[in-house]
Amino acid sequence: MSEETVKRRLLRAKRRATDKLIKVGYKIIQSDNNFFCIIATREREIRMIRVVIDKITEQDIEIIKDWQHPGTCSKEIWCKNLGSQNFEIKEIL
Repeated sequence: MSEETVKRRLLRAKRRATDKLIKVGYKIIQSDNNFFCIIATREREIRMIRVVIDKITEQDIEIIKDWQHPGTCSKEIWCKNLGSQNFEIKEIL
């Protein structure tokens, strides 16, 4: 797959994740993609989300594993596989 194709797939995955979160009542803050892609907030919770395609790598986990966050936050990786409508969601503790 070309780099341009990968970038388009990742952009679509981020949009789909954002749409899913908005539908269930989250407000969205787009992040700079260095660690997280999306910060989703609701009244009493914050979800810090990294969106990836095809597979969650050890590098993805390591990037956010040591990130310090308040107890009301969760750190998650959402993986969108080709041909799937849903995300694989992995919370990183």
